[in-house]
Amino acid sequence: MTRRVLLTGLLLLGVLGGQVLATSVGVGAGFDPTGIVIISAITELPVLEFLDLRAEVGFATDEIAGLMMVTLGGLGHYAFPPIEPFAGLGVGAALTPPPFSTGFVVEGYGGLRVVPFDPIFLFVQARLVARYIQTGWTIGPIYEAGLQVRF
Repeated sequence: MTRRVLLTGLLLLGVLGGQVLATSVGVGAGFDPTGIVIISAITELPVLEFLDLRAEVGFATDEIAGLMMVTLGGLGHYAFPPIEPFAGLGVGAALTPPPFSTGFVVEGYGGLRVVPFDPIFLFVQARLVARYIQTGWTIGPIYEAGLQVRF
């Protein structure tokens, strides 16, 4: 099951990042209140003028070593140069090695992009992640910041 979810997530990222040619790619770093630090790779592509499709893969660097979150979501945004607020929803999987549990993830996120100069932009976001595992739902925030490049 875990390998199937992992392969599906990686396939989605490959398709989104390679075949469709993403409008932006970037990296981010985030933390949650329990002290878990997550490093993420993000790619986005436009679907409509104010709507992007986002794929994100994040890896925990401590606490739960081996935790990986793979999500795919929609992102609504509107530019007020040089800032661009955004909000979105996504689904995915949190993949963890034993003894931790792998689970289904639903997330909502909102944040702000700042464009110091084109094609580079910085972002800050808060993600509210709900993860379902065998024992039930766990819910918590992740606060992230990062850098993206538009093509």
